[in-house]
Formats: sequence, structure tokens, C-alpha cells
Amino acid sequence: MGDKGGIPFQQNLDIIQPLLENLSTVYQSWIKYVSRSGAYICTPVNKQQCNFCRLIRDHPLGYQRCRETAEKCGYLDPKKHHLFPCHAGLYVLAVPLQGEQGSVGALATGELKINGIQDAERVLQNVADLNLSEERLLAYYEEIPVKSRENMLALGETLYAVSNCFLKLGAAEARIQQTEREKELLNSELRALSYQINPHFLFNTLNTIQMLSVIEGAKKTPDIINALSSLLRARLNAGDPLTSVKEEMDVIINLLTIHKARFEDRFQAVTDIPAIILAARIPALSLQPLVENALTHGLEPYDGIGRLELWAEVEGKDLIFHVKDNGVGMNLQECAKIAGNLVREETSGEMNAIGIANIHKRCRSLFGDGYGVGIKSEKNQGTEATLRVPFEV
Repeated sequence: MGDKGGIPFQQNLDIIQPLLENLSTVYQSWIKYVSRSGAYICTPVNKQQCNFCRLIRDHPLGYQRCRETAEKCGYLDPKKHHLFPCHAGLYVLAVPLQGEQGSVGALATGELKINGIQDAERVLQNVADLNLSEERLLAYYEEIPVKSRENMLALGETLYAVSNCFLKLGAAEARIQQTEREKELLNSELRALSYQINPHFLFNTLNTIQMLSVIEGAKKTPDIINALSSLLRARLNAGDPLTSVKEEMDVIINLLTIHKARFEDRFQAVTDIPAIILAARIPALSLQPLVENALTHGLEPYDGIGRLELWAEVEGKDLIFHVKDNGVGMNLQECAKIAGNLVREETSGEMNAIGIANIHKRCRSLFGDGYGVGIKSEKNQGTEATLRVPFEV
């Protein structure tokens, strides 16, 4: 992480700057915000660094030592404030800043003299190798105001409280931005999904239309074409993230019409959707992938008479849809793969995996962690998929 990129604390520099100005004035100290590398990010403009420190920082070696002292501030225990000596023997008050990704720097005072602790002779000895003028150093040292330990510790408590407030605010803002980015990504996936047609499904449908037109003299062809047209129109118009149960069921009826023509007598479908929930709002294109998955992966390879059941129930404040088939089912490994896709950031390239994972993530994004898709299956015992959403009208 760089010194200025993507750090929650720095999202509020416009608020922090005047705060440092006011605290520096009240406590008569030079309070700064330093990055984790020791760079000064934010300093008060109404107060200047003491001449003693400026003289030392003008020397390359002195500047390096001052920078190392500032860097140290960000790596102390973030659960409290610290009063410690700098390389020259003056004291620094520091409050480390710990973000979700680690250290993001510190709030720190300029170097201080603490009543009853400093010794001018020892301070001069600490910087003697810089070969600076002892007369100027001593004069500048005498200019530094003496602070009581109690006063500085009180300032430390204040800076600690302030820093925690801003860190929490920055983290909250970062989470909001992340949530918005995730929602936009899911909506983009939904828009992309609405424009995608499974080629396998499309070609099978066209072949069915062709066979029916030859065998039956085009008597059923209009119904199939109408169902396909309505289905494609629903996908292309899926711009709103929510739709009514009735509109979603219209899509399902068209889908079943097409598949019944394909399966002929090998397929039965039963739907039971209470009229009371038809006006409820659910994610757009949320039931269709579940039904398609049951038909394509559960019943199409099944040798017997396939049966698909779709029903809904109200449970407390939630609405639960069930899509159950008596098809080939899945083994434990296949179920685990589906479950993994539901929680993985990226899904495999299979259309059914993308569709189911997209529904699950859209539900969690819209309604919270308790909502989304569930899968139960056993090999040769069929599969049941559930969709849980809030009951909203």
C-alpha cells in the first residue's frame, strides 16, 4: 500500500487538517500526520516546526534519523498512545493508526521537552556527529517550550480518540464503496446474462421448431415461436434488478412450453404458486436458471419419465421457491463444486454455474447474507434447488 493510495484515514484529510490546526494551537505543539514510511502527509500551517529540528533536518544524516523516528511512530502498539525519545533525545508523542490492512501511519507531535527529563548536554552529545554549530543548537534547544508529562498524556488521549473516530469513519466509507462496486458488478453480470443465450438450448429449440413444422404442418409452431420470442424479450428487457413473481412465472411458462415440445411425453411439469404472492418482488431472471438447470442437467440425461415441480411458500417474512426434479442428481463432489461457486468471487465458465452463482450473489447483495440459493441433491435421486428472498410486495 502506498503512502497516499486507498488509505481510509486519508479520505478525511479535509476534516483532519483544521483539527490538527486547532489542537496544535490549544496544546501549543506541532502536531502532524505522518505516513508509515515517515513522510509528512498533513501538518499545521499556523505553527512551525521548532528551529532545533529544522537545523538537524537540514543535514542529510539528521534528516534520515528524523525520518526513521517518524516512521517508528506508525509501528508502535496501536491500542494506546506513546511518549518516547527521538534520536536526539527530545520526546515525541505518537498515536499509531492501524487500518484493516495494517499500519497507515500515525498522528505525532513535533519533538518536545518534558519537564524534569531532558538534559541539554546529553541532547548535544546525541547529535555531535552531525558537526553542527553547538552555539546555534543550544540556542534553538532553549527555545523549545517545556511540557508537563501529564499535559502530553492528556493530548495523547485526545489524539487516540480522534484517530479511532476517523479510522472507523474511513473504514465504513470504504465498505460502502466496496458494496457499491459489488452491486455494480452484479448488475453488470445480470445485464450480460440477459444478453446471453445458451447455444445448446437455442439450437435444440430451433430443431424442435423445424421438426414440428414438418411433422404437424406447422400447427404447433406458432406456440413455440411465441414462447421463444417472449422468453428472449424477457431476457433483453431485464434491466430492472427486481420483477414481480407473475412476470417471472410468465418467463417460466414460456420456458416449459418450449421444453415440453422437446421432451414430448418424457417430461411433466407441475407448478403451484399461490395467487397471494404473484405481486411480490423478486430478483429478475432468478427462477429461470434454476428451472433450466433442472431440465438440462437433471432431466435431459434421465431415462425415465421426468418430473419437474416448482412451488412457493411463505415462511415468516421470507418467500421460498422450490425447484425439484427426479432426474440424475449429483454426487457429493458435484454438489461441493456448486456450493463452492456460490461463495467464490469468480465462477467457472459453465452457463449454469454463472447463472446460479449470479442469482445467489445478487440476492445477498440486495437482501443480506441470509438470502440466496440452496442446493440439495443425491446421485440418481434428483435435485432440489431453493431460492429464499424477503416477501416484499
